[in-house]
Amino acid sequence: MSRRISSRYVFETVENTRTFRHHCCINNQIVECQTCLSVVGRNEPYSHHWLGGPDDQHIKLGLEEMKLLKHIELERIQTFFLCDGSARSRTNAFILEAGTEAVPQLLRFLNFGAKQLEVTIGFYVSVARKRMYYESTPVRIVNHFDIKETVDMVFSILLEKITSFVMLHHCVPLEACIIKRIKVIVMRQMIGKPQLPLQYRVKTNMNYFHNKQSTGVNVNITLLSKSIVSYHEQRLGNFPTSQKVNLYCMRMCSSTKEAFVVPYFLSDEDVNNTPTFLILTNVAGEFEGLHEIRNLRRFLKADSQDHIFECRQCKSHFADRSQYALHKQIACGAGFMVWQIEQDSTELYENCLLLPKQFFKFDWFGIGH
Repeated sequence: MSRRISSRYVFETVENTRTFRHHCCINNQIVECQTCLSVVGRNEPYSHHWLGGPDDQHIKLGLEEMKLLKHIELERIQTFFLCDGSARSRTNAFILEAGTEAVPQLLRFLNFGAKQLEVTIGFYVSVARKRMYYESTPVRIVNHFDIKETVDMVFSILLEKITSFVMLHHCVPLEACIIKRIKVIVMRQMIGKPQLPLQYRVKTNMNYFHNKQSTGVNVNITLLSKSIVSYHEQRLGNFPTSQKVNLYCMRMCSSTKEAFVVPYFLSDEDVNNTPTFLILTNVAGEFEGLHEIRNLRRFLKADSQDHIFECRQCKSHFADRSQYALHKQIACGAGFMVWQIEQDSTELYENCLLLPKQFFKFDWFGIGH
């Protein structure tokens, strides 16, 4: 069972300043995060807290990166290989780098312009003079905030499967395995509605609004959306006071990589009667739509700290609801497969594309059709 992490945010107003503090609770130990600390004037909009500082939740794509993504689309490149080019075996370090940096970075890049990703991950394993390939079932990612948690879950189950297999058939531990290549198959789906991150999808009803839709409350969604886009692009000044709404946005802690919701613009302290929305953005931070929050307290409330979720199928335990939901989506890894590869076999690929290391930092190449 993974460690339990939850967040709470605190605004402190002293004289002419307002300070945002992020307190992350890790296994019942409260730690104050230094990377999220933000100080602005006491009368400034809440959004000014989020205009500066580190931004690990979004990517910045320049002209060259946009050209690369377009080339990937035109060549229908869906299969990517990550290779460890070091001369000596460094399986543990390679898996750690792949799971925490390389694969999430690739998926965030491919998520730009897509509404969801369908991802399959496979490990090439050498052990006891045998070569094998272990592959997950496809898993859907519908919000870029879910990428890290999804990769963590798939990697974890793959390593569990490999550990069990090599111990049963070769009587060796996982440490005896050499893994120097990972395959990632990514199907990009371009049509669909913006979705909440998984941790909020599992506990709320879905009410999404776009420019041409209207809500049951007295809010002009078209005007509100235009105001948000204009204000967000300028990144300064004050949000129009004519908008009698409360707005929230998503943040990701640079230290814990945990996503949480914070105020963006508050027009009224009456949370029960003021129309309230969550601003949805894509992986580049661009406005995508609004999610109406019907019950703010329930939406922001963290899961009970004393509740453990148990999978009825495999008896695994999970510290929070989103991990459990993701585990069920993958069906406990029941469909994960293993193939034996001939020792002297050679794989030949045409239409290979080396991804630039100045952007990806790792040895990736894609295979076109």
